[in-house]
Amino acid sequence: MVDVHARMQSLDGLRAVSILLVVCSHAWLSHIIPGGLGVTIFFFISGFIITRVLLAEYAATGGVSIHKFYVRRLFRLMPALTVYLLVSLLLMAGTGQPLKLMDFAAVLLYFANFYQVFVGFAQDTLMSPLRITWSLAIEEHYYFVYPALFAALVARPRAFLQLIAACVVAVLCWRLYLVWSMGLSEFTVVRIYMGTDTRVDAIFFGAGFALLCANFARVDTALRGSVAFWCGVLLLLSTLALRSDLFRETIRYTLQGIALALMFNRLLFVDSAASRVLSLPLMSYIGRISYSLYLYHWLMLGLVTMLMPGYSVPAKWAVLMPLSFLSAHLSYRYVEQPFLRLGRTLLANKQPLGLA
Repeated sequence: MVDVHARMQSLDGLRAVSILLVVCSHAWLSHIIPGGLGVTIFFFISGFIITRVLLAEYAATGGVSIHKFYVRRLFRLMPALTVYLLVSLLLMAGTGQPLKLMDFAAVLLYFANFYQVFVGFAQDTLMSPLRITWSLAIEEHYYFVYPALFAALVARPRAFLQLIAACVVAVLCWRLYLVWSMGLSEFTVVRIYMGTDTRVDAIFFGAGFALLCANFARVDTALRGSVAFWCGVLLLLSTLALRSDLFRETIRYTLQGIALALMFNRLLFVDSAASRVLSLPLMSYIGRISYSLYLYHWLMLGLVTMLMPGYSVPAKWAVLMPLSFLSAHLSYRYVEQPFLRLGRTLLANKQPLGLA
């Protein structure tokens, strides 16, 4: 049975790697840091950990409570996002930035990705504090569908995996069609990068990986080996090295999902130099605050950009990083953790939660 209460420090370390890729890329280093890969890893982790939690509940109770799943997600995600939006609202109003009620409604209703693609926020600039929420919308759309899908198919793992594989192939075909029909325009690139229908395959890769390892011991063992791991490393590096626009907007995401599946088991469950680095206390801490850091680094980036024009990148980093980590720590300590405890308390008389 999967112990969903015990945190995997190496998994928190992978979250840390993901958020550091995103933060460093956004902080004026996008020419050398692949921030998009950080988001893809986040998606993969989400599919993996949610599936593990549901598998543990199914093993313990013989079923899955969809109601409890959504209560867990509500207390995990909404409080920090709501406070972030309030802080953003105050700062935007205080600095004279344009405000539009529909912008905030799109974020709270988890429609920010398509809203940003087809409508645009009132402060439609790179530094709009609402722009960063697009990836949260993709994950929430996945959460709307996946628990019911899991409950219906968990007893038939082969059929479940076949459906997930079909979804992955369908998403790849859809990306290819969009590029073929619309060309590689700026709109197409943004549409593919932010669309649920074009990026959800990364989450399905994580879910499929968790299901595969849980139901097929030989596959689980093989994916812990060094051969699979180094094949994954080489494949991942190749996706970063190949600079073709057509490749980047179509098959790159698919190959990165395969690469992560080849690497994940060894990073998480095998004692190695890499897993020990991922399990360091600092990496584990950064992973735990990664959700709040994802939100607040973008807000602080906007403030630093506004208040420090003309300053060097090192000078901006000296201000941005402390502000980002401090705000993320405060959000985690005083918003995320209290509401997680409240969620556990409300469901204390029911089955174990295993908040991811």
